Amino acid sequence: MSLIRIRHNRSWNWPIYILLSVVLIPMLAGCGSSMATAEMWGRAEAKEVDINSKIPGRVVSLLVKEGDKVSQGQLLARIDNRDIAAQVSQAKANINALQAQTAQAATVTVLQDQTSKAALHTAQAQLEKAQSDLALAESDYSRYSELLASGAISKQLFDTYRTKYQVAQAAYSQAQAGLKAAQAGLLQTDVNTANEATMHSKVAQAQATLQQVEVSLDETEIRAPFDGIVTAKYVEEGAMVSQGMPLVAIQDPLDNWVNLKVKETDLSRYSVQQQVKVQGRDSNLILDGTVVDISKKAEFATYRATNERGDNDIITFNVKIQVNSDKIRPGMRFKLMDGVN
Repeated sequence: MSLIRIRHNRSWNWPIYILLSVVLIPMLAGCGSSMATAEMWGRAEAKEVDINSKIPGRVVSLLVKEGDKVSQGQLLARIDNRDIAAQVSQAKANINALQAQTAQAATVTVLQDQTSKAALHTAQAQLEKAQSDLALAESDYSRYSELLASGAISKQLFDTYRTKYQVAQAAYSQAQAGLKAAQAGLLQTDVNTANEATMHSKVAQAQATLQQVEVSLDETEIRAPFDGIVTAKYVEEGAMVSQGMPLVAIQDPLDNWVNLKVKETDLSRYSVQQQVKVQGRDSNLILDGTVVDISKKAEFATYRATNERGDNDIITFNVKIQVNSDKIRPGMRFKLMDGVN
């Protein structure tokens, strides 16, 4: 009513009119903006990794700088490898020594086996002969004992055959001992075979150590894991680096995406493998994209309710749109174009 009175009052109060304009125009503009459809903006990101050094040491050469394009496998830097190269030489020498010892052990095993088998064969033959001689001597001893009892022979002749019998018994016992000794020689062959197996195990262990050292030697040459662009250089030539310290960062220009923070109330409009278009702040930059992931976990960012409306907070979820365009740089802003149902 005060506004109507002002309109009909010929004595126009310009200060009051100006004040009302200042208050009402922003309110009306605010109502219009809230009625407009909000644009969905997101931020571009790309695959980027820090290239770390697995080996501590001094950087003797750094072959790239920021902005350089690199190919997968390209040499980026070298770490001083003199200590590791010496370890490789030492490991190879150790393997050669162990292999020589293994060959010697194998030769000893073969010789011992052949000797033991020959000795066993001889001992078995000697035992058989001693057993035959003993049987003959025992037969003569029994027969001459009966002749002596009947008085057919002299005591002197009987003593001769008794002595032969006793000698045959001793020889048979000795042959039995010889056979046991020969059989024990075969056990020594088993010991030598086990020792040879141990040497083979030591050679294998030394070869594994060599492989490990050679891997460390290979790690002194830092190479690009994929095609990309050097986006950061963290060290200079001559710097000492520790294990795990990054040397450079490489970005893949063809593995990038746009992350959108979508309200839970709009989430049903998106699905994995959905084809969409995004537009950069440069309106001429329009790119095709594919929704590759819709996060299952809510983001920390929320749309806060106002006390005046009494609404509930709205949680957002990340929607990842894979673009894979060399026109994208991380940090660029893109909006989702119309067409999402």
